[in-house]
Amino acid sequence: MKLWENLKKAFQNYLNRMAKSNQQLFGNSTPDCCKLNRQNNSRHHN
Repeated sequence: MKLWENLKKAFQNYLNRMAKSNQQLFGNSTPDCCKLNRQNNSRHHN
């Protein structure tokens, strides 16, 4: 059972690091998908 506990802790640490990284990149707000799509689509319409 110790193996599963270690895996759970490792995965939880990974998720915490990802959450911290996303917060630094995007701030506290949810990314706006419409704005992201507009940035990507503007290149294809030229």
